[in-house]
Amino acid sequence: MATSERLLILIAKDFGLSKDELLTKSLLEYLKSKKRDCMAEKLELLSRHGVYSASELEESIRADRVTEYPSWEDLIVIENLEEKIKKLDKEIGDIESISGT
Repeated sequence: MATSERLLILIAKDFGLSKDELLTKSLLEYLKSKKRDCMAEKLELLSRHGVYSASELEESIRADRVTEYPSWEDLIVIENLEEKIKKLDKEIGDIESISGT
């Protein structure tokens, strides 16, 4: 048995969980952590431009209330982060529905 699997079994036992329960809970926490990171990055970019949403940033760019550079690049990053957050939400939801968490 590999060292990592032995460690996983030992930790699961210490917490009164099965190996699968520990893996599921760990994966959920990892995905939620990634989602928090994405949300924090999105918030930082939005606050840099004094707006609350990607659409508001786009409107500010078009109305020349903010400079085009780097605002357009930030908008692209924000939109990509929003897609990543949606994907993470789906993955989290899928795991929770399967595991009954």
